Amino acid sequence: MISLIIPTYRNPECLDICLRSAVEGQIRDDNEIIVVVDGYVDESEEVLSKYKDSIKVLRLEENQGMQMALNLGVMNATNE
Repeated sequence: MISLIIPTYRNPECLDICLRSAVEGQIRDDNEIIVVVDGYVDESEEVLSKYKDSIKVLRLEENQGMQMALNLGVMNATNE
């Protein structure tokens, strides 16, 4: 089992493509998908709501960069 960690910041189109790929067969059901929103709320909220039953969403209050977003995802992952 694995945990897929996806940091996102101002890129809803790519987020949608990434999540669709992960949810529709690239990631097995017993794995987890963690999306870390890096302090910026935009059209990504609409994308996240489409996949709410298949993903776990974490949020940083303000933009802190990809490394901090990845670290938050790793700290909250339950798989390898």
